[in-house]
Amino acid sequence: MPDFWMDADSFIEPYRGPYRFETLPQFWDFLKQKAEEGIIASPELLLEKELTADDPKDSDALEKWAMPLKGIMFLGADESVQACYREIVQYVQSNSIYKPHWVTKFLDGVDPWVIAYAKAHGGRVVTFEKPQPEAKKPKIPDVAKHFKVKCITVYDMLAELKVKF
Repeated sequence: MPDFWMDADSFIEPYRGPYRFETLPQFWDFLKQKAEEGIIASPELLLEKELTADDPKDSDALEKWAMPLKGIMFLGADESVQACYREIVQYVQSNSIYKPHWVTKFLDGVDPWVIAYAKAHGGRVVTFEKPQPEAKKPKIPDVAKHFKVKCITVYDMLAELKVKF
């Protein structure tokens, strides 16, 4: 199973910033190659909810790049992922530090799923989110830490994979 489970911001930030398709297409080719090798993945739900426009007229280059990778990079949830997701839901809902409206927002999104994939199949979550243990809203690094899932940035992942563009 993949070593790296990418959060949406690990696609969106590079796409909008330093690794735009027109600036560094090698980054996107690298991600695709590593997905095909089974090293990098993301929840299929992330593709559907966070990288796909509601109206096809609004689709962007990131969506057009990502859509053919459904089933390669963007994977469906198996029973073990679903079981881990239920554990995450239970933990977040029972954690008194989190405000109920933030819990709902977190659980309606893809973030708990990214953690669930990493917990179920091993590997780390790739995200730009920073730990905020005192925050009233759940954050990927804080919830992941509870489940002994490590978080790194996309830049850390690239360094570990020894990529050179």
